Amino acid sequence: MPEFFEAVETRRTVRDFLPDPVPRDVLDRCLDAARLAPSSSNLQPWEFVVIRDPEARRAANAACLDQLPAKTAPVLVALVMHRDTWRRNRDEILRVFESRGPLRKSQAAYYRKIIPAIYTTGPFGLLGPLKRGVSRLISLFRPTPNFMSRSDIRVMAHKSTALAAAAFMLALRAEGYDSCPMEGFDPWRAAKLLGLPRGAEVNMFLAVGKRSDRGVWWDRVLMPRDWVVREL
Repeated sequence: MPEFFEAVETRRTVRDFLPDPVPRDVLDRCLDAARLAPSSSNLQPWEFVVIRDPEARRAANAACLDQLPAKTAPVLVALVMHRDTWRRNRDEILRVFESRGPLRKSQAAYYRKIIPAIYTTGPFGLLGPLKRGVSRLISLFRPTPNFMSRSDIRVMAHKSTALAAAAFMLALRAEGYDSCPMEGFDPWRAAKLLGLPRGAEVNMFLAVGKRSDRGVWWDRVLMPRDWVVREL
């Protein structure tokens, strides 16, 4: 699949964009491609917020510290992780499974018993440290997954959301468009602007558009392969 590797090779973090709009059908295809990204237990703890309202866009630019990519990109997307949507999403997975035919015992056991056991952290998250300690103790004797505290669930949700972001950026590049993932932003102003519930955080902002001649600031630098790849 040379087209895929071309998209990977030519994807760059773009700092300055042309004013050309991104067609809605292109953006929709890329968003749908991002929805295919893998996630922990397929719980898909992400939300893409496309910021279109001019006043909201100005506030979002400010929350992104008025960085050049945010100000020049024709499209700005906030990628949000949700820590507490696992019950809703679990129920939707079960509904879809049941609509396809009889629910398998393994499906019912995993989503009705194992998932709640792992993701439930109790009032104020007090059960989480106990679960984490128990799983660590069992791990001394046999391989055991982390039963997860609230902070572990937060990390999981951010990791899964970042996978969706990567898929989105590669899809954009395959369509001939560029992006800039931004972690430099005011998280409190961003959460207020987007009306995020408790347990939700902005994972990153993504500036989207076509690169200008000044869009790529430096040549790509990769760490030596033996620094980042090893075998046991």
